[in-house]
Amino acid sequence: MNKTVELVNLWASYEEQNPKADIAQFCQAYLVSQEPATNPATFWQSPVPPDRISLLVKLLGRIAKLHTLQAIAAFKEYGLTSFDEFLYLSTVAYTTNLKKTDVIGAHFNELSSGLLILDRLKKAGLIQEEGDAIDKRTKRLTITEKGQTQLEACYQKLNEVNQQCFGELTEDQADLCIQWLQPVEASLAKQWLEAKMK
Repeated sequence: MNKTVELVNLWASYEEQNPKADIAQFCQAYLVSQEPATNPATFWQSPVPPDRISLLVKLLGRIAKLHTLQAIAAFKEYGLTSFDEFLYLSTVAYTTNLKKTDVIGAHFNELSSGLLILDRLKKAGLIQEEGDAIDKRTKRLTITEKGQTQLEACYQKLNEVNQQCFGELTEDQADLCIQWLQPVEASLAKQWLEAKMK
């Protein structure tokens, strides 16, 4: 059968079952149908969640945990002991005029935990505090030369970890994941910030 005809027939069948769906939804459903089904029980030694959203949450959590463990192991030779330290150092390096609370809030940490992370980075000589020109009570954070060198080395290591973890994904697959998950992250971040303001 001609591929165009086959595609039109698939769309007609999908539209019949999902009359309110648009072409983007059809394309997503088609892509999902082309992937081989995986039985979660084959890759988890723990209970399989009862519904799809719970399954997705567990999968994302496990991926994030495993990625973080590999990244921390890669960062150890550069003196970083947590992924948060790397994230904080990167934020200080590439954002100007930051206060401590700005960095902590950007990464959804509690104030006490965030202050400990910043203190470790400062003691290691990776960041420094400078006085604010307008408000003498406020300190601004900047990265040191040592911190910049360490950060660049960590980025190289992280690229290796990323490739190891996600190298089998095509660019299109990665783009789809980003497209689907970015709105979820934005919504959750907004809810978290609103709750914090209350």
